[in-house]
Amino acid sequence: MKHEKRFIIGPREKEIIQYIGTGALVLASLAIPTLPMALKPFFETEHKKKNFKKIIKNLAEKDVVYLGGERIKLTKNGKALFKQYQFKDIEIKKSKKWNGVWHVIAYDIPDKFKKERDCFRKKLLDSSFEKLQESLMVFPYECKNEIVTIAQCLKISPFVIYLNTKQLPRQEYFIKKFNL
Repeated sequence: MKHEKRFIIGPREKEIIQYIGTGALVLASLAIPTLPMALKPFFETEHKKKNFKKIIKNLAEKDVVYLGGERIKLTKNGKALFKQYQFKDIEIKKSKKWNGVWHVIAYDIPDKFKKERDCFRKKLLDSSFEKLQESLMVFPYECKNEIVTIAQCLKISPFVIYLNTKQLPRQEYFIKKFNL
């Protein structure tokens, strides 16, 4: 059985993990007076600068980041946390006006990815998608980028198809269901 490290990550640590994961944080920038604007909140005061260094050290001790040379890199644990945060932060938004196009998500995810399939289905249902069939979901608003990102985070992209159509079976039902 695989042993997973369990530890508490605070909100500032989460924020730093996300900066590192997107490549926005380089140790060399600590010495440069013109820091990227995204990092300014970490360095507005000397106290915040010390606190930032302490957080980085704690993340290294938790085996979330690796400090090497002038770079900070995410470890395997750090990358897993970053993907988790990315996934949780994905929000599929409803537009103000429907353009008459239905966005259909079809998926046929093998049983060996049951956990990922269940997570994918839950994310869609939590985002107000409706079932056409067991593994066929519909949404009235553009969501391709979000679906691609979710599928990539879960590593199920080869099993997910995104389609657009102007007609659906039981269309009137879905128009009422989505209040269009």
